[in-house]
Amino acid sequence: MPNLTRRRLSLTTLGLPLSSLPTFPASAADAPPRRDDSRSALPLEAFAELPRLTDAALSPDGRQLAALMHLSGDGEQTSGLVLRRIGDDRVTPLLRNDAGVSIAWIEWAGNERLLVGTRHLGRRDFDGTVETRLLSVRADGGGALNLVQPGPPGKFETQRGPQIQDRVVDLLPNDPQHILLELPPQGSASPGVYRVNIETGERRLIEPPQRRVWNWLTDARHRVRCGLRLDGQQVEVIACDPDGSRWRTLWRFEPWGSDAIWPLGFTSQPQELLVRAGHQGRAAIFRVDLSMPELPRRLLLAHPQRDVAGEPIHAVDSQAVIGLRMGDGTAFAEPRAELWNPQLRRVALEVDAALPDRRNRLLQFSRDAQRYLLHSSGRGQPGEYYLGDQRSGELVLLAEQHPRLPAQQLAGARRLAIRSRDGLMLEAFLTLPPGTPADAEGRPLAALPLVLLPHGGPSGRDDDNFDLWAEFIASRGCAVLQVNFRGSTGLGREFQHAGLRRWGLEMQDDLTDALQWAMAQRIADPKRLAIVGGSYGGYAALMGAVRTPELFRCVVSFAGVSDLIELIQHASNYFGGAEWAEASIGRLWGDRAQLRATSPALQAERIQAPVLLVHGSADRVVPVQHSRSMAAALQRARKPVRYVEQDGGNHHLGSHRHRLAFFRLLAGFLGEHLGLQS
Repeated sequence: MPNLTRRRLSLTTLGLPLSSLPTFPASAADAPPRRDDSRSALPLEAFAELPRLTDAALSPDGRQLAALMHLSGDGEQTSGLVLRRIGDDRVTPLLRNDAGVSIAWIEWAGNERLLVGTRHLGRRDFDGTVETRLLSVRADGGGALNLVQPGPPGKFETQRGPQIQDRVVDLLPNDPQHILLELPPQGSASPGVYRVNIETGERRLIEPPQRRVWNWLTDARHRVRCGLRLDGQQVEVIACDPDGSRWRTLWRFEPWGSDAIWPLGFTSQPQELLVRAGHQGRAAIFRVDLSMPELPRRLLLAHPQRDVAGEPIHAVDSQAVIGLRMGDGTAFAEPRAELWNPQLRRVALEVDAALPDRRNRLLQFSRDAQRYLLHSSGRGQPGEYYLGDQRSGELVLLAEQHPRLPAQQLAGARRLAIRSRDGLMLEAFLTLPPGTPADAEGRPLAALPLVLLPHGGPSGRDDDNFDLWAEFIASRGCAVLQVNFRGSTGLGREFQHAGLRRWGLEMQDDLTDALQWAMAQRIADPKRLAIVGGSYGGYAALMGAVRTPELFRCVVSFAGVSDLIELIQHASNYFGGAEWAEASIGRLWGDRAQLRATSPALQAERIQAPVLLVHGSADRVVPVQHSRSMAAALQRARKPVRYVEQDGGNHHLGSHRHRLAFFRLLAGFLGEHLGLQS
């Protein structure tokens, strides 16, 4: 049965008395009652709260549950690692996020110790970085150990040690004292693979680095067998025989190319590799026999309309891949076809019957396969964590991620199909304010103020699963339109490739065309339109104000890109960044005129609508200078702009204080310009 393998810091004991910590409900019946009153708007503060749980892990014996938990107190939320023993409702604090340090992920290494991956901001050679570290801690909270100590200064390694220190290659489930970890040895820019003792930190190099190989895979017998190399504009997949000999190149391709073949992991057969590759214009899953020189591929899983993608699920006692954990709600002709282990599929089908019309993701199983951890969410349904027990047949609600957002008072999104001006079919989603009178086709009886909400990425995708921003905006009285513009992922290679180097051009036209459709359908009031987005969505919001200034009454960009030339230069400072930027955005010099024409900060004089810019000063994804430059350009052009810089804020509104402030700004700004009640 499956078990998930996921991927020097001052972490202190959570300074809260146990009485102040909430216990998980013992069962779904014990959860707080939900109001059934869709007429009253939910308070803004309920949306601004961070998710109660952001990660959870079940111990191999199925007796302990660890979780990353956000706890309210004194107007702020404290985040930390907590432990609950199954059968005992008490929650024990282990570690908390310290100043500047956050816990990113957790995983059990045996029944006695937890691995804790952390993040903090750093700077190397004048470039801002996100530094990762790996901690081992006992289940009682003691014995915390930084598993990677800083080494002596070297060409690629400073006193701080390697930048990335938490890439676990293999948990070695049959050896609870050790893990396999990717790390660059002293003097190397590329990582090798170390066998690390999680109780002492001692490590031994078992696979030396190879030039520009940045990622390693093991097989079901925990042998390093496969690597990914980035060589200029090419990705190279290398592999060796089961005995470690005869390293060779399997495939070489451009990341965006139609011939791309990405390894997922090995099956129980030592020479059988699962890969993700193209099939009839969509990404599909194949088996590849590495023992044969021609590397024949056998189709395992495909979908006629969508790319197949997901996180590999590994068997409990090995690294053998036995299924995919998919989060996009893709339905196959055979239910749960993405789970090719029969027992795993049976459990999933039983869960789907118990929690219908949801996205139910099996996260982990205990080693005896009796207990399992489940995440469930859906259309207008915030995420929930459940514990299942196959012996008793019970499915127990552990925690709601947003307990103050009852599903009965949320709207959910409706899927639409919209044709662009050049004939391309676009997938879109419409969320109406709760309680809005609508016709049989789901259209409001009267045109509404509408917010166009482009997603980030741009290589992401919207769907009809629970969306916090869309639900919040809808709760304030606005319809929300989300569009999978060309360049979005999951809808086929041709659709995604249509967005390459088309930032601010056809990608932007798709958004405009969807908005024009909403007005023609009398869904949107043409006099009360806004565009709101974060990251790439913030860029699209600003470019919407540039390309179609007459449409929007106001524009909101959170952490948005404003200068494509600056973005390419910034990305080029990081490993693989130049290659990504050239393929996705454009050539720094060859496409200079296009880049300038599609950079909002260089076209500020064309904007007419009032603009709200919000950006965190500690953003390591889109540097804060983008919003500073945008604000300055708008001010020089004498355009209405409000710029709010969140001190210490990150790219993901990871602080309760910053999230609350942003939602208040957003509600007030939309209320002022669209005539809404904030």
